[in-house]
Amino acid sequence: MNQIQVMKASIHQNSKVAMSVGDFNKNQQVLELLRNFVLDYSNIELFKSLILEDCNPETTFALYSIIQKGLINGDQFTNFPHQKVSTEYFYNEYDHRMNITEICTKHIEIALIYLQQTHNHPSYVHNQVIFTIALLMRKNWIDILKIEEIISQIINSTIQANKIVFFKIFENLISCIRQYSYANGYIEFRKILNNFQMLSLSRVISVIHQQIQQLQGSSLLQLYTQNKTMAESFINLLYQLMNLNFNLSYYEIDMDNDGKDTSQLTNFPDYYLDLIIDPIFLKELFQDTIGFINVDQNLSLQCITMLQRIACVRLSIFHNKKCKGQFRRVMWEGLLYLYQNQDQFINYVEFSSEIHSLAIRVINNLTLRKVAKFQFQFDNFFQLIQQVYQRTIQIYGVKVMLNSPIIKLQELWNQISYQGSLHQPLHDEFNVKIGNAMQNQLILVLRTFFQQNQFTEIRQECSVKKFKKLLELTFMPFHCLFKSHIQDNINLILQMIEQLRGDNEYQCTAVISLTIIFLLHTSNTEILNLGFDSYNFGQKEEPKPNLDGQSYILKFIVELIMNQQVQKNTRILKIAILSFIDSFIATTIDSFCYDQETKNFKNLSQIYSQLIRVDQRYQNYVLVLETMLDECFQVFTYGDPQLIEFSLKLIEFIYQKVKKYIPRKVFKVCTITDMLKQFFLQLNITCLNTPQYIKKRAMVFKIITIVWVDDCSDDYLNSLVDIYSQIKKSILIEMNKVNILKYVWDLIGIASEIDVDNIYRAFLRIIYPDLAGLLTQENIELFAKDYDSSIAIITLFKAIFYNKNTRLSTENIQLILYQIYGKAMKFFIILIQQQIQTAKTQQKLSDLQLKQVSKLFALMSQISGQKKINQGFFIIYNDQSFLELFNLQIQLILIYRPLLQHIPKYKKLLYECFDCICQDHSETLAYKCDLNLYLDIFLICKESLKDIIYDNQGEDTINENSATLILIGTLLSNISTFLIQEASVGDINDLQMIKNKINGINVQGKQILYDIFNLSCQITLIYPKNSKLIFAIPEILYAVSIFSPQDFETLLITMITNQIGITSNPIIDQISLAFKNLQGELSTSNKEDFARKIKLVLEMYK
Repeated sequence: MNQIQVMKASIHQNSKVAMSVGDFNKNQQVLELLRNFVLDYSNIELFKSLILEDCNPETTFALYSIIQKGLINGDQFTNFPHQKVSTEYFYNEYDHRMNITEICTKHIEIALIYLQQTHNHPSYVHNQVIFTIALLMRKNWIDILKIEEIISQIINSTIQANKIVFFKIFENLISCIRQYSYANGYIEFRKILNNFQMLSLSRVISVIHQQIQQLQGSSLLQLYTQNKTMAESFINLLYQLMNLNFNLSYYEIDMDNDGKDTSQLTNFPDYYLDLIIDPIFLKELFQDTIGFINVDQNLSLQCITMLQRIACVRLSIFHNKKCKGQFRRVMWEGLLYLYQNQDQFINYVEFSSEIHSLAIRVINNLTLRKVAKFQFQFDNFFQLIQQVYQRTIQIYGVKVMLNSPIIKLQELWNQISYQGSLHQPLHDEFNVKIGNAMQNQLILVLRTFFQQNQFTEIRQECSVKKFKKLLELTFMPFHCLFKSHIQDNINLILQMIEQLRGDNEYQCTAVISLTIIFLLHTSNTEILNLGFDSYNFGQKEEPKPNLDGQSYILKFIVELIMNQQVQKNTRILKIAILSFIDSFIATTIDSFCYDQETKNFKNLSQIYSQLIRVDQRYQNYVLVLETMLDECFQVFTYGDPQLIEFSLKLIEFIYQKVKKYIPRKVFKVCTITDMLKQFFLQLNITCLNTPQYIKKRAMVFKIITIVWVDDCSDDYLNSLVDIYSQIKKSILIEMNKVNILKYVWDLIGIASEIDVDNIYRAFLRIIYPDLAGLLTQENIELFAKDYDSSIAIITLFKAIFYNKNTRLSTENIQLILYQIYGKAMKFFIILIQQQIQTAKTQQKLSDLQLKQVSKLFALMSQISGQKKINQGFFIIYNDQSFLELFNLQIQLILIYRPLLQHIPKYKKLLYECFDCICQDHSETLAYKCDLNLYLDIFLICKESLKDIIYDNQGEDTINENSATLILIGTLLSNISTFLIQEASVGDINDLQMIKNKINGINVQGKQILYDIFNLSCQITLIYPKNSKLIFAIPEILYAVSIFSPQDFETLLITMITNQIGITSNPIIDQISLAFKNLQGELSTSNKEDFARKIKLVLEMYK
């Protein structure tokens, strides 16, 4: 065997190993060998021979997969065909583009020959080759010379020989171009997408149009039966072409608007016109929408989506009225065709909704202004959608569900009504016909509401927030129906309510629920004024509502809530009532007031005034509040996490508003204040006494704080003592885990809410003795081992130290804070020691353990970042515990950094903690810590830079990594500059110690500093066009270079020489000028000048 055959055999074997599931380390070594092979352009002929002559499917798939991964990771080809020509500062850009063009052209040529060969390779191999070539073009689009010629080459070589390859290549290419994740930034993404639309898209559209015309009477459905792959590829390419973003903004990152907004017009380029007005093409899409439903539903949905996009075409694209009229007629005939075939789609929820959505777009864009010109089609369409409406309600009801067909259908009716009122006289026969039809629909909807249970689609564990959102989506479109004949409709509802007032009135909870929801969401602008004015239709005068009827309806709902006989035994009913209370309170409470003369509570809102008109019992607004608060408090008698959360927020909102609108003295003796007191005293007999809901107790004590201890004019000291006495009972009864957790979460609620400094100081002094007794060495060790306990203690310390009084207070609360921090330090030390031990002994850590560590990082960075605790305080009193804590913090970061690296939220907290504690300890590092701590910090920075190099997953990680780089640059610069500057002034013993530390770094840490320098420069090479990532590099280079400027100057010259060949004198001069700033005394101006000059050098380095 000759050498080439040996190499081929080796590559085939390595490809087999790479695709097998075997030893991970061996696989990684093999993948690295193959990666170096495919990225080395000098191997291109051998690569071509492997693909075209050996034709091994396993090898082909492996090699193209590795090229794809390299492209995504930003790897560069090596050994370019054209040598770079250096000219003083920059190499010749034209040579670089020639290299890229030749590489891409060669790979495309190889791929096209391979794809047109006849072999029996699996389809996934063909798909891999096609996608890799598309990605190669996308990644190098800007650098390829005359890209339109390459596009033409692909079209000419595939359109006749192999149409499937043509369809698939351009489908994948467009998919890559419109994917924001493949871009290094928004500017590049926008530039490539616009460039493709201007230079290449017109040619592709022209070819596609020719292919449609060549169908010659046959359809894509017939093609599907003959050649399924070709039909799928054809439709997929059409779908990509029709859904490109032609509305891309210069300023807003709008990657790929899918056109869900029915009012969003599509700015198709002019060269699309011939295609989108072609009756053959449009009729084909309408026919395929129905034809593919029972054959391939995905293709049918793609056809509908394309029609929706076309229906939103900006009409100014049409050259003349004849062209526009022809388009309008074909679209109306197409709609008529779809609804004539309603039997095909009406039983499919998704298809029904999408077809109704298409009709909405057609009517919205084409309007009914020219309805007389296609009256026959519209009349038939009008009859058909009435049939569809009745059938849809029969099949689906009016269920509260996402993507309900009846909702989309109602939106369609609303659009017809709007267009009719806009373009025809109000009493015109056309509008009268629409009004009658809609009134009949309302009666049908109401009967369905009151006769069927419409909640079968709602999951029992649905949250209140999601429930309200579902109600809004479901019932908002029906507001137009209700509003069209408001007086008649209110009378109709009243009749139906009266029918409920029989013996079974309070038994049918589903009917009661529906009544509340329907009244709340269909008549809301008249009753609760929630702002659903979407279908006002520009009427000059609103019809006068039936105020008596409205008042009666509202009274019915309030009575329903207040009536103790109502069996509120279904979760849906409870959610419905809480939803109503939330809307009612939010609408009325801002009109709440206290009349000083009559000593009465009043509410001046219009809605409440209507309620009083029909029943004087509601004259006192506080009585209504009592009833609704009582309904909220009832939630705590049974366990439901989501209802409890919602009720607590609602209770807090009510008390905050009431306290705001009535005098403080009146508020303190108000009956609703007494209700809260009773709830507080009985807290331990509610579900909040069980382990599952202990954390919710914090919200209760937050509300208690708002009511009793947030004002200096209150008797806050006695109130605090009384409240704390109640809290303390938990640990007095028995010191077990549950009682300790209750005690801690109760304190968290108060500590997080007090916003008056002297009250806060009193609170800390009251709790400190018991808190100190709780945080003994033995207890701390137990807390640290238990997840729930450690999280509770961490949260308590966060509430104490993050309270705004610790930052803004003019009161002297420092001493008590230091006392508490002393206890906190012991807890941190023990907890960190355990976490380090856990990470060293366990092979895999649980999500809860990682969450626990991340919360600890957040708390420690918060304490250091606030700078309210001065570590020098502990030096004064010879307390070395802060040094032990600092050392453990660095060890914790060193060990957990790789574990949290791929969890963005936790990673962010880790680096924030790293930054804050190092900034807080610059002096401690220099004078009190040994050399090893500096080396550990440098090691963390080095490993972080390594991860950034290997972590290229698109724009999201680039943003994260740029933030990490800036943080590392600032951190290294601060601690390095401080250490170097301290070596020039001070006590002789201190000076010698600092100099010894610098020498130790230059000896023991020299390799780490070199690695940091090298890795920083590599980032410049890997991301040459990404200003975000390169921004922080000069500061990192400055931070490591100041330890030994001459060595790092030599290192940089060597690296640049190796990268760009012969180094010209101007480059060396620029480097020398930059490093000259590091000789002698360091200053801000020297640092800035170094950064400015080194940035120019890095530009040459790229």
